[in-house]
Amino acid sequence: MDAKHIAVLEIGSSKVKGAVARVDTDGGATLLAMHEIKTLNCVRHGRVQNVQEVAARVEEVIRRLENDPAVAPRKIRRLRIALGGRSTASVNASAEAKLPAEVEITSDIIDRLKNDAVLNLPADRHVVSVLPRSFNVDGKEVSNIVGMFGRNIHADMTVILAATDNRTNLDRVRLVHADGDEPVQRIYVPRQLALARMALTPSEQQLGVALVDIGAETTTISIHRDGVLQSLVTLPMGGRNITRDLATGLSITEEQAEYIKTAQAAAIPDPQTDGASPEAREINSYSQARAGEIIANIMHRIECAGFKAAELTAGIVLTGRAARMKRMAELFETQTKMKVRIAPADNSVRPGNTGADPVDTLDIMALTAWPLAIGDSDLTALPDKPADDDTADKNDESDNFGHIYDPRKASAAARARANDEIDDEDVLRDDPDDDDPDEHYERHRRHDERKKHKAHKPKPDDDGDFMDGEDEVEEGGSRFGGLRSFITRFGQKIIGTPGPDEIDE
Repeated sequence: MDAKHIAVLEIGSSKVKGAVARVDTDGGATLLAMHEIKTLNCVRHGRVQNVQEVAARVEEVIRRLENDPAVAPRKIRRLRIALGGRSTASVNASAEAKLPAEVEITSDIIDRLKNDAVLNLPADRHVVSVLPRSFNVDGKEVSNIVGMFGRNIHADMTVILAATDNRTNLDRVRLVHADGDEPVQRIYVPRQLALARMALTPSEQQLGVALVDIGAETTTISIHRDGVLQSLVTLPMGGRNITRDLATGLSITEEQAEYIKTAQAAAIPDPQTDGASPEAREINSYSQARAGEIIANIMHRIECAGFKAAELTAGIVLTGRAARMKRMAELFETQTKMKVRIAPADNSVRPGNTGADPVDTLDIMALTAWPLAIGDSDLTALPDKPADDDTADKNDESDNFGHIYDPRKASAAARARANDEIDDEDVLRDDPDDDDPDEHYERHRRHDERKKHKAHKPKPDDDGDFMDGEDEVEEGGSRFGGLRSFITRFGQKIIGTPGPDEIDE
């Protein structure tokens, strides 16, 4: 039985990235294939702008995944797609339920409270997720109310919203197989919740932590405390702001600036290494100034959410490729006075043979590990191999050399073995089975036609007349004796009977 597989897709401001993973017997997953294609201005701030261009890139990623040797000949029939981008933010909401009698609180009651919590929210916003923060049952604060009994229930919720364009334009991106028009089913996964589930430990979420995801054009801050999401906000700035500052200041292309940012720039320059030359000092001045501005905006958003640095005991956890810039974590620590670490992916998803970096591919691995109530695979199963059948039609069999069995050629070879007469063309020929089958068959066909022609050819008698073939063998039953007699008689008719003088001459 084919293993269960997971297929995921990330459409970001800098690239479209997809992966396929195999679900292992231990409950984890192993990446089998991962491919990405760069995007240029068709996705801005994490939101699809040009649907057609994005669709072309997504189709190419699907094609590469399905053609990957670790995936083929399976086809992707469902994709788990990250949902986020600019305008993604959280709001606080609440809901109440007053029951006629004391009853057991079930998950259905919780779902009804969630639906009530979003009724009065702006209609121009798409609800990404509704997360309960706290409950009050008959005047008592509780964390998990499922299974309790009560009449009066009050729930405080954190609702994640996004602009309708975030979801609408993703829906417009056509997802099909690379070799046809069959649509691919899509399931949206809240990107920041998936990242938090993989990047943060339970103790960090309980003590208080800020997960900061610095992407190409957006930076998302999600604050967790008491084990739940308290606040989420997205800033329209990211690593590309540093790249563009370098491109403008150094009068170079954005591609060159991106390379310099990755290979040379530092958030905090070291005078002995990073700032040894005037060019290095200029590069670091641009990168440090813009990185410092991003950090200042992050701290401002944390304060606006009602949290102080001292209340987030676990500090800041960084994700995103822009967070990998040299000494970025040190600049965070210096400017925020908080503990800072860069989060790798946990061991629930293994890179396999893809060579994936657990830090750079945390987003893909987080999507892969996100739990969904789906029992079947995101890929089609391998085609069944035909069972061996001894009664199969022999016309479909082939020998070790790839030759297809043909009864006409087989009978020609059998006749050649059984025939005692040697043909001129066969004197130097080896075993017929060693020859090419087509040439072998054609040669014996010509041989059979010559035999047939000789068998029906009329023969002259002693008077010069032609006789039937059945009179060919003369008395005595000698075939070759009759032939010699015929040649002698035929020669005498042409040159006459030699006399004694002619014989002497």
